[in-house]
Amino acid sequence: MPEGKMPKEKAAERDSPFSIKILIVSFIFGVIALGVVLGGLLLPIPGTTVKTDPRELFTTYGAAFSGPIGGIIVGILAGIAEPNGIPLASLLGHIAGCLWMGFAYKKIIYKRFASSYLIFPAWFAAILIYYYVFVIPGFIIGLAWFYNQPLLIMEMLLGGLPEALLTSIVTTLALFAIPKAYRKPLW
Repeated sequence: MPEGKMPKEKAAERDSPFSIKILIVSFIFGVIALGVVLGGLLLPIPGTTVKTDPRELFTTYGAAFSGPIGGIIVGILAGIAEPNGIPLASLLGHIAGCLWMGFAYKKIIYKRFASSYLIFPAWFAAILIYYYVFVIPGFIIGLAWFYNQPLLIMEMLLGGLPEALLTSIVTTLALFAIPKAYRKPLW
């Protein structure tokens, strides 16, 4: 078989969002994110009532590499045990954000920038979009819909900034450390 050619079955398997490998990887990343929450690793954001944790390091990578189906699994596991007692708001934000990462990583970031150093700023931007278009708005909407809490838009947006920036920086540096061959999405 010529170099770089994949049998049709392998290529079709790679393009499918369903596989045992995707389910296993997404479950592992989701369980680690859940473990971070259940382990009580919380960091208060000064000047706000917002508490954060480093689970997003695992949710973003788990969803990115395992695609939209894996993203749903990671999002559920990452959001189900919200430490602030608002799991439905957390689920809404995390599932939406993980779906975004599942599609965006393969269809935008990897497809366009896999062999370029532009993959790093594209990833950084995708993480900020993850937070400010999906996760934080999901929490805000979920708090209003499910918990009848006032819309704390500015507090959430400003309180989320340190976490969003730190997650963007740490995950971008980790992506830089991952060899190119292992950056490929699983689907």
